[in-house]
Amino acid sequence: MDDVEKYLALYAELFGIDTPGSSLTASHEEARSFYRGEPTAGRARIGFIPLENIVLEFIEPVEGPSAWQDCLEKQGNGLHHIAFIVSGMEQVIEDLSGIGLPILQNGDFPANEAAPGGRYAFLESLDKLGLDIELLEFDV
Repeated sequence: MDDVEKYLALYAELFGIDTPGSSLTASHEEARSFYRGEPTAGRARIGFIPLENIVLEFIEPVEGPSAWQDCLEKQGNGLHHIAFIVSGMEQVIEDLSGIGLPILQNGDFPANEAAPGGRYAFLESLDKLGLDIELLEFDV
C-alpha cells in the first residue's frame, strides 16, 4: 500500500469502527530481518483491523528493500499476502520450498500488548499464486 493511514480510515468507515492506529516495524538490529537471504533495513508502517474471525493487516513500505516494496511496485495497492499460523516453522519452510516456494523475507518480531513475539517468513509465491504466503510462529 502507498498510504496505510488512508486505507485504515477507509476500511474503518466501511466496517463502522474507530480508525485504528499504525506503527513502524522494528529495525534490522531488533528484528534480524532478511530479504532474499541478505540482511535488510526494510521497514514498513503497519496497521491492523481485527474482525470477528480474521485480521486485516495493512502494510506500507517506508525504507529499504522488502517483499512489501516488491508487491507495491509489481501490483500496486491491493492484497499482498495471506498469513498462516504454524508450529515448527523450519519444517514448514522446508516442505514449501520443496514445491517451489522459497523464503523471500524473514525475521523476528517483538511482543506487544496485542500479541506475543515470534518469527515470520514470507514465501516467494507472488508469481505462482498472485500473492505471497506469510508464516507466523508465536513464542508461547
